[in-house]
Amino acid sequence: MPYDYVVLGAGIVGLATAYHLKRLNPKASVLLLDKGHGPGAGDTGKSAAAFRAFFTSRINMSLAKTSIEFYRSIQEKGFDLGMRFVGYLFLLDKRLKRSARKGLEEAKRLGLDYEVLDPGTLEDRLGIRTRVEDLEEAELIGTGDVEEGILVREAGIIAAEKLVEYYYTSITSMGVEVSFNTLVTGFKIEPRRPLGVEGEPFPWQDSRVSGVETSRGTIHTRKKVIAALGAWSSKVLNPIGVDSYTRPKKRQVFSVRAEGPLAKTLHAEGLNEYNLSPMLVFPRKAFARPEPGEGSFWVGISDHLGRPFTLDEDPAPEEQFYTLGILPILSLYHPGFEGAVPHSSWAGNYDISFDGAPIIYEPYESDLVVSAGTSGSGIMKADAIGRITASLALGLDEAELYGGETVRVERLGLERRMIEPEELVI
Repeated sequence: MPYDYVVLGAGIVGLATAYHLKRLNPKASVLLLDKGHGPGAGDTGKSAAAFRAFFTSRINMSLAKTSIEFYRSIQEKGFDLGMRFVGYLFLLDKRLKRSARKGLEEAKRLGLDYEVLDPGTLEDRLGIRTRVEDLEEAELIGTGDVEEGILVREAGIIAAEKLVEYYYTSITSMGVEVSFNTLVTGFKIEPRRPLGVEGEPFPWQDSRVSGVETSRGTIHTRKKVIAALGAWSSKVLNPIGVDSYTRPKKRQVFSVRAEGPLAKTLHAEGLNEYNLSPMLVFPRKAFARPEPGEGSFWVGISDHLGRPFTLDEDPAPEEQFYTLGILPILSLYHPGFEGAVPHSSWAGNYDISFDGAPIIYEPYESDLVVSAGTSGSGIMKADAIGRITASLALGLDEAELYGGETVRVERLGLERRMIEPEELVI
């Protein structure tokens, strides 16, 4: 039986897309399929699961802000997403301060709340070592004193599995069909006006993607196939000559017990209603995300130059990456991390676009919609991305984001893309 829409990928973007497709067109038949054993089983489940409405790009700011507001509304209605607005605290040396300035200008425009913390406050409340320029380690790393901290309020932590559960239970109750353990092996491409001649479609024929070949057989579509494949986008789409304009790159997270001085930092008082540490973003963009449930910090860093654009099907964390890549920065700015050994770790993939913003477009008017390039911020922008992707699949020129803001779908495409390159990819 053909479906109106087939969504490939049950990560957070695929789930949000299926949700909004069905919400906007309740009578449409929608199938969601994934090669994994359940929803969010890929990189969504390996996320650091934090959110912020603070970017240097206006579109990223809007996507994140409206998605966060939607998640807040869900939690306020009684579906616990583990959402805590602990904030993001950017510890700014001269280098990071330049990038953050653009984000602050956009935050002011949108009326987002933030607070500037002086070095003394950072030292007293969080144990941050702000004066480091006289230390040999600082010269070696190429970083400097923390000149100030910017505490962004519209930010915090969320339980990725709870957000996945919300979308999944919603779409199944709405009538979306789901097929797990289903591997996409190819696409069915047919002419819109078949001639019945062997070898079709020919290059001069107007053709469309009419379905997908899978490990469970061929699945046909009447309207659109939507590829929300994350880091797997290039691998699946390139064989049919479609470019996602994104590339996968491995990312790693290590969990460190908040013991000794770190315990005081984890339960810092007066910075938010939970008396918890904000998500700490250190110079060189190393981060420490509070995880109060297990009494730890999840830590990581983005390594751009030198880390290949390669899809790692089963990525594993690297011990040396922690000891030589992350720990030197954390221990420089917080003595509590000195000698800290992770008690657990995991790795996943970022799906990185050329400008740090999502790419949502329909190549060759093919009835194939590509939604990719979340660039490490998929969870925090997923609802808005899902709304835009669904709107494009439905043939709408504009997508209405949560709260009523509208965005032209073509703005996230290629030909009329209007996006400032994002400078705060963490």
